[in-house]
Amino acid sequence: MTGTPLSACPPERRRPPLALVAAVVLAHAVLLRPTPPPAAAPAPSARPDPLWLRAIAPPPATAARAATLPPPAPATPSAQRAAPATTPRAQAVATRSPAAASATRRPPAPRQAAAPHTTTAPPETAPAPPPTTTPAVPVRLADSATLHYRVSGHARGLPFEAEAQLRWQRDSTRYEAEWTVPLPLIGTRAQHSVGAVTAAGLAPERYAERARGERAAHFDADGGRIRFSANRPDAALESGAQDRLSGVLQLGGLIAADPGRYPPGSQLSLQTAGVREADPWRWQVLDDEVLHIDGQQVPCVRLLRAPRHDWDTRIELWLARPLGYLPARLRVTQAGGDVADQQLSRLPRSR
Repeated sequence: MTGTPLSACPPERRRPPLALVAAVVLAHAVLLRPTPPPAAAPAPSARPDPLWLRAIAPPPATAARAATLPPPAPATPSAQRAAPATTPRAQAVATRSPAAASATRRPPAPRQAAAPHTTTAPPETAPAPPPTTTPAVPVRLADSATLHYRVSGHARGLPFEAEAQLRWQRDSTRYEAEWTVPLPLIGTRAQHSVGAVTAAGLAPERYAERARGERAAHFDADGGRIRFSANRPDAALESGAQDRLSGVLQLGGLIAADPGRYPPGSQLSLQTAGVREADPWRWQVLDDEVLHIDGQQVPCVRLLRAPRHDWDTRIELWLARPLGYLPARLRVTQAGGDVADQQLSRLPRSR
């Protein structure tokens, strides 16, 4: 039998190799295998890594303008509904960006106390009562004069006699007074007062005492203070305040203007300043007393300023009615027993 060559056989009768068939079957098996569902994305970690952003500060003018702008008003429900919803991705980015959160968060406004409830209409207020004014106490000052006194008493246990002088000058607007008393073992003492003459009487401006040195008190009407040169605290200036010399002359002017206003038993109170302090001096009006001066009987109003404490002085004052209530006698008794009694030696000559 004659064999036919394989290459001579028709093509349809040839068989594919087994390796090719196996490869085709394996490929179909892989393609026809069902596809599994996609795996879920891993959940983000609880603390994601922050994103580092660089914040660019606005210019100073912009920052200042932004600081002055009022905080935005809270959104209304309608605006909240109209605002676009934030996606989870945007929320995650905002959470992971501290810089962005601080940039969008405004500082809280300072807490303010709640204002009390007020109405638009102003509250009704009662009309203020008309101001009440106290009528000024009349004052009639004596005319200018120079008075001479005979001084007697005790100083440090020793009796003494001396001469003293009161020089009193005034016009319609100004006054000046000086009382000079020479004392043995102590030296000459002088009181000096200068100031203005007003409708209320004397208004001292400066008071000085001279012994071995000089110390003064200044009446500051504008500042409402009495200032002392002796390095003492200031004192409040009260209405009608006087010094130790002008007070004697002011008392005479008050009684001269209205003698019936000050009967025996009444009192007069004046703020009286020395060179260290200013205190109220209360004068008690006593019964009249007649003094014998220069061969004449001179009726006088007698006043007493009693000691205010154990170591204070006792001051007795006689104001001569015929002399415009100028001082006719002045007696000062110290707590230690020293006494200086000054009495007019002669009546002043009328001009």
